Amino acid sequence: MGTTIFSTNLDGDWHRISPNVGVYLDWGSNSTVDTGWGILDIQVAVMLADPVHDRLELDTTRGVSATNGLNVGSIITIGGYSGIIAPGGSGTYNFHLFFDYENESEYPRGLIAATFIQSLVYRNTSETLADDFYRQIYVGISNTGGGENGEGVDASIVTVTKWLPHHGEGNVGGSKGGGTGGLNLPPEITGDLRRKTISDMDNPFSLVGIADANGDPLTVSVVISDPKQGSFLASSLGGGTYNSLTGTYTISGTPAQVQAAIRNLIFTQAPHLESASPSVAPISFQIIVSDVSRSTVATIDADLWINRADVIRSSSRGEKLYGHSGKDKLYGNGGNDKLWGGSGSDSLSGGTGKDTFVFDTKPDTKSNRDKIADFKVTDDSIWLDNAVFTKLGKSGTEAKPAALKSSSFTIGSKAKDRNDYIVYDSKKGVLYYDADGSGKGKAVEIASLSKKLAMTYKDFFVI
Repeated sequence: MGTTIFSTNLDGDWHRISPNVGVYLDWGSNSTVDTGWGILDIQVAVMLADPVHDRLELDTTRGVSATNGLNVGSIITIGGYSGIIAPGGSGTYNFHLFFDYENESEYPRGLIAATFIQSLVYRNTSETLADDFYRQIYVGISNTGGGENGEGVDASIVTVTKWLPHHGEGNVGGSKGGGTGGLNLPPEITGDLRRKTISDMDNPFSLVGIADANGDPLTVSVVISDPKQGSFLASSLGGGTYNSLTGTYTISGTPAQVQAAIRNLIFTQAPHLESASPSVAPISFQIIVSDVSRSTVATIDADLWINRADVIRSSSRGEKLYGHSGKDKLYGNGGNDKLWGGSGSDSLSGGTGKDTFVFDTKPDTKSNRDKIADFKVTDDSIWLDNAVFTKLGKSGTEAKPAALKSSSFTIGSKAKDRNDYIVYDSKKGVLYYDADGSGKGKAVEIASLSKKLAMTYKDFFVI
């Protein structure tokens, strides 16, 4: 097979960009690579890079996976074959990707190289770009020759400049062979794409805008950089699909529909982090918007505050208060409030008014046991989510809560019969959930309340 390496449809590609909007290096997503035997080495370098704002990223929806992005030591897998990112020369984003399958004649080197190149995204995170902004990105492909006639090398240069109004709406890029992409403009990702701090049950995309000048139907994917840190709340998916293994949410529709969908996404931290100490960890969300022929990519970098403890207060009017995953303190003050403590052992105070205390996470005596400071039997109520408290039946929603069955509640130190799923110990002031009633299973504490309350089943509702 020899050492010959030959790539097409990449060298000479050019892009005109806007701030903080990613572009695929391969203008037409049609690069091809023919390569010989030997260890495959792909070098990518942003020339004269700005270490603060220049970014190279991977679109992992294009057949590529990475254990740690394009950072040194990250394992890149394509078609079942794995390579490793190694340091390149000096400067930001100068790296090598090595695939060491030197003696495998059936190893599809060319296809793997082309797939990797087609997944590369360049982005500059500056809020503004100088009119004379200019970058060149080097992509070199080589092999060791497998012992045959030395090393083969192929090099391509991609150029990136700033888009200016006088360029015209359709003149945003092209290839060495000419062409600007016609009048089909790429989709736009706008709004708040800045780095931010998030925590459990936050909405990172509430101010993100999605548009398409041609009004084309769009497909949007939002990829969580590390799905082990968290996922999107199922009730916030809005008709889209979520792949928990890759951390990818996907939805299709009109620009307005997909924008509304991603703005509603709620990020929730992984359950295994609930017992972790409060800390901050980096995370990012890649947004990929595609029409029939063009794609736009943006990335939101964030700091995930794990088990953040908040103090949340309402005004004098009735409000919905949501805790996070830490040991939160929620104060309803005046009005008819609804308080969701979330995970973590929280302190809940309804204040005056007719307040509702909502429990929709799995209780745990050590890590998720709340305290209701001021439950008033005459005014307040407790809502229990039947997705967690499964023995309470399937009836009831947040919009239309169902009254708890009288047979499901008892007062005492333990359940008295097999249907006593909710137990209030008036001497200790503790509320329990017992999934098997008077069976051998152990009851779990939901919350602590005042002692000697005249509680009845009428204080509880199922949602």
